[in-house]
Amino acid sequence: MQDSDPKQPGFFIKPSPKNPNYKSTINKNPVLDESEISDSFKKGLLNELIEPENGDNLENPNPRLSEKLIVCARCYSLRHHGKVKDPTVENLLPAFDFDYTVGRRLNSITRARTVVLMVVDASDFDGSFPRVVARLVSKTIDDNLRGWKEGKSGNVPRIVLVVTKIDLLPSSLSPTRLEHWVRTRAREGGASKLTSVHLVSAVRDWGLKNLVDDVVGLAGPRGHVWVVGVQNAGKSTLINAIGKSVGGKVTHLTEAPVPGTTLGIVRVEGVLPGNAKLFDTPGLLHPHQISTRLVREEQKLVHIGHELKARTYRIKVGHSVHIGGLMRVDIEESSVDSIYVTVWASLSLPLHMGKTENACTMLEDHFGRQLQV
Repeated sequence: MQDSDPKQPGFFIKPSPKNPNYKSTINKNPVLDESEISDSFKKGLLNELIEPENGDNLENPNPRLSEKLIVCARCYSLRHHGKVKDPTVENLLPAFDFDYTVGRRLNSITRARTVVLMVVDASDFDGSFPRVVARLVSKTIDDNLRGWKEGKSGNVPRIVLVVTKIDLLPSSLSPTRLEHWVRTRAREGGASKLTSVHLVSAVRDWGLKNLVDDVVGLAGPRGHVWVVGVQNAGKSTLINAIGKSVGGKVTHLTEAPVPGTTLGIVRVEGVLPGNAKLFDTPGLLHPHQISTRLVREEQKLVHIGHELKARTYRIKVGHSVHIGGLMRVDIEESSVDSIYVTVWASLSLPLHMGKTENACTMLEDHFGRQLQV
């Protein structure tokens, strides 16, 4: 926390302290003065208000309500308004260097088990799969396994791939086929040493119990669990959902549909038993993730908040499909008379089909209106 620069993260102004003699105002006069209501009834009613039964505190009947979470101005804006106060300042924040911050800890000679929880967005798998982390951790596993066979001590990390937001996928999708596809794409992306794969939904509470049991077993009583993923993959939402499912007092993380919500490494209390530690890390930048290059209003259009619905077009050669103002699919040649093109995207993102020869004019005339973004 800091109180010197309101534009920087952690800005917080300590509120003025309350007067120690402050008490909640209680109306001691009866509300009703009708003659049919006896004085004894009025007096009895007032005594109940002034002196509650069992010595309960009228000002704060629930002691847990007094435990207010203190957050900085940036987190407050994200929690309550879903946006940052000054978007221009966000660009000045340094990117999270996973290799320097976490990578060297994976290579340290320690007895503590290390579990890397890689969180990937099911609705944008390739755009949210952290390839750099996958390759780095897989290389560390290979190197440490080789050293372990030679009698050297070392830490062999476990990779747990968590595919979250599966509630956004069509309900007709087979979980078995999805997991097979996920393992194939993860292996192609550099994660050659997966310990396990979990398909979960933090919103619907799907798969969280199995995930927690798996992580607790892998981490052991003193292990370290690192939650990693690209920006807006849903790490903080997942951790909050896990904390809620296990019960107890858990650190509540700021979550918002804004890339880069988490700025630094946060140790999350109350999730893992014993002396095991869980760490949430800032979102990584992904070179193929388009949403991070958009402004906030444009991000709202591409953000997928409900189950994906297919929008299918039967298209002939020489026709195009505009996907908002983001991209265009042109059918230049085909061995058949027409083909079917199915678009899976946010329903807020407008689509338009027309002739390719009119595509440029269509974009110029309707960009920002019929073709948003």
